[in-house]
Amino acid sequence: LQCIYIFRLKQHQKNLGRSSSSKSYSVQQRTGNHKKQSKGLRKSLTMVRGHTQQKVHPGMSSSQNRKTAHYGAVTGLRTTTDGMHLLSSGSDSRLRLWDIDSGCNTLVNFEAMRLQTSKPLQLAVTDDPSLVFIPCMSSIKAYNTWSGTTFQTFRGHYDHVNCCYYNSQDQELYTGSNDRQILVWSPSTPALTEMRVNILPMGV
Repeated sequence: LQCIYIFRLKQHQKNLGRSSSSKSYSVQQRTGNHKKQSKGLRKSLTMVRGHTQQKVHPGMSSSQNRKTAHYGAVTGLRTTTDGMHLLSSGSDSRLRLWDIDSGCNTLVNFEAMRLQTSKPLQLAVTDDPSLVFIPCMSSIKAYNTWSGTTFQTFRGHYDHVNCCYYNSQDQELYTGSNDRQILVWSPSTPALTEMRVNILPMGV
């Protein structure tokens, strides 16, 4: 970019027959204009970035507004099906609900739970965003998203549950555990029934 400016400057000075002092002045003037343009460009880029950040998360536009999500590692994330909220689990055995639009904690007080601290967790939500499934050690708990109360607890695994997935088409819940089993939970009348699927070792 500098080479182009120098070449143009020499051509211009050759045609006008300016002195060396005027050359020096022209170089300084062009350099000053270039710096002003660069500064203006950087400023506009900063404004664009700030505007984009503010548009996505108004509550997070300033670093002073940022707060710690969990008192420990964040182990799981899941959006609600309506795309309005984000659920997060942490090694502090806390579940939090965030408003995606503002980036703020909704301050829902979820009932006490015990979560794994050494592995990521896969959370599951139903089509109705008011229900979320959380792997809690060897069981799975269903919580009301808005009140934080426990809706139901599913027990059937013999070791820590790592993941769960809700199949909305068949209305089934799938859970995977360190016990090498996948359990399929399907609704029936009057309670939920359990179907056990064994995961065999390789080569068997």
